[in-house]
Amino acid sequence: MNVIQPVICEAVECKMIDDQSIIAERYNDLLGDESKLRAANIDALYLPSTIEEVVWAVQDIHGKNKKCVVSAGRTGIAGGAVPVDGGSIISLDGISSFLAVGMDGEEYYVRVEPGMSLALLTGLLMKKDFERCTDLTDAEQKSVEQITADADLQIWFPVNPTETSAHIGGIVATNASGARTYRWGATREWVRAIDVVLADGRLIKIRRGEITAENGLFQLVQLDGSTIEIQIADFSLPTTKATLGYPLKHDMDLIDLFIGSEGTLGIIVGVELRLIQKTSSVIGVLVTVPEEPTALRLVDAARNRQDLRLDAIEYFDADALRLLKEKKELDGAGSHIPDLPSWDGCGIYFEFSGTEEETEEACIPLEEMLEEFGLSLDDTWAAMEPSEMAAQRLFRHALPEAVNSIIGQRKREYPGLHKVGTDMAVPDDKLSAVFAVYREGLQQSGIDSVVFGHIGDNHVHVNLLPKNMEELARAKELYLGWAEKVVQMGGAVAAEHGIGRMKKAMLMVQYPEEMLDSMRAVRKCFDPDAIFGTGVLFEE
Repeated sequence: MNVIQPVICEAVECKMIDDQSIIAERYNDLLGDESKLRAANIDALYLPSTIEEVVWAVQDIHGKNKKCVVSAGRTGIAGGAVPVDGGSIISLDGISSFLAVGMDGEEYYVRVEPGMSLALLTGLLMKKDFERCTDLTDAEQKSVEQITADADLQIWFPVNPTETSAHIGGIVATNASGARTYRWGATREWVRAIDVVLADGRLIKIRRGEITAENGLFQLVQLDGSTIEIQIADFSLPTTKATLGYPLKHDMDLIDLFIGSEGTLGIIVGVELRLIQKTSSVIGVLVTVPEEPTALRLVDAARNRQDLRLDAIEYFDADALRLLKEKKELDGAGSHIPDLPSWDGCGIYFEFSGTEEETEEACIPLEEMLEEFGLSLDDTWAAMEPSEMAAQRLFRHALPEAVNSIIGQRKREYPGLHKVGTDMAVPDDKLSAVFAVYREGLQQSGIDSVVFGHIGDNHVHVNLLPKNMEELARAKELYLGWAEKVVQMGGAVAAEHGIGRMKKAMLMVQYPEEMLDSMRAVRKCFDPDAIFGTGVLFEE
């Protein structure tokens, strides 16, 4: 079936503020996000608390011939939640109910509203605080009783976006991923259903597998009962980790058009996520490797060891470890950064999970692999207990904090200065090649850098730390040149953080103009007046 049949949803007036002084005083944080972009002035701020109020907000904006963006957790770094060129903001902070938990055969799932944070969802699932559920069916009530009765059963959402304050709606809208994507994939693979408010104020409920393109076509029913055809082009997409606009394919599922669309096709107001049973044991091991080429070979070897059951493979280059060591020394006795067995060289972090027996057994092939590289398990930092795993998370999070501290100091002299961080991924067989490209560019530029990230997916973040505005300009130019080479390798210019407002030039490097035109045409079918996210993904 390929017919998209929206339904009329009753509109209920929501709280709307257009007084700039009140917005600046009480809602200042809604004017920006982690991209550091900020809206100078907005037309209005809408604060809905129900889906019906979202519908009213959209209709009000449409009736006034205005534009808007959706604001969720504001953890994005590509500026998609900021109306920099004017417009309104629809904040979903007030739509955050925990709707239901259930079972579909052997599969667990959860239904939530978009304003719920990942941290809150994780906590509610961990505590089995299902009394918070507000919309349980009879079948779901029985599932809740069954899950609650099993003391050993723990269910969770295994995708691990770095920022746990991110909202579920935003996580779906950006197809968020993180360290554990290596094993569990990105958000897209875990979304069972979504509810979306379209630009005309109607609501569509999309369940995976129910509406798929036929011969590259969807049919959208209009308000007057007529239909329009939405042509889905069939292009070659990167096979790597990627968040690059609309993943157009002839036989695509409608739900995948909205996942990762960054709020440009509609407003996600309900999400149903697939869950799995949480493993009882997790082990994290940080290995220090003397030289980067050896580290890259170690990553390849680890990926070929199926008996390791790896959830994540993360990387810290020599500059990253050096920076963390300096931070530890600066923090003094109160530092949460431990003494590593060695600070020389670069670090590879391995994380694997399973039953206690499985994780203990996985240490055997890990030790064998390390010995093949002249390394020892005795010279690693291993964590097995929850408190130790928490310490490793703090260790990893300390690195971007240290990077931001450096840039913060340099901004005192150059207020417009900022870091330039890459977000690109390549196929497995291009890992060494892309590192060679990065290292050559860094050496020639002389710009300070720190490299870390999700190396298991061939996705590391090269953080360029310019000292002045001239270096900032060169850093941006260097990034763009790298993007062209990554695309030539079959890679993706945006692996996890999306395009937003800040990386539209990257999308033009990734795709030919005809594909961008196809995306624009799809967008126009759903939002002919370009109400949602004007200037996000591409220029209109």
